[in-house]
Amino acid sequence: MKSAGKQRKTFDREEALKARPRALPTVRFEEQPGGTFNVTVRIAPVRWVRWFMRLNEVERTFSLDALGREVYEACDGKTDVKTIVRNFAAAHKLSIVEAEISVSTFLKTLTSKGLVALSVDRPRGQDGKTA
Repeated sequence: MKSAGKQRKTFDREEALKARPRALPTVRFEEQPGGTFNVTVRIAPVRWVRWFMRLNEVERTFSLDALGREVYEACDGKTDVKTIVRNFAAAHKLSIVEAEISVSTFLKTLTSKGLVALSVDRPRGQDGKTA
């Protein structure tokens, strides 16, 4: 059964590498002992929670390790994924392929949790509109 809501946009590899991830507004950041980093965000709850509990927003806290924090903090809305991957590979002495897999998987998790949004420039057609 198809959902009548938003359709997910899919990107090919090149589009995904050109995307610019942007960390969404957060409620707070907290350093934790042992090097973890907590990020708390406000998100819209699923429909049944909104209806049943009469909540428009809920706070969720996510713990990031040092590597996760590094990627999360690189999500400034200006730096593309390809650059984040290259920087991550250089900083941790990884191949580009290893870094691309790690970073892209983590970014997918961050977007699914509502911590990061991706800005993608779509190619323009001859009429000036996006294709």
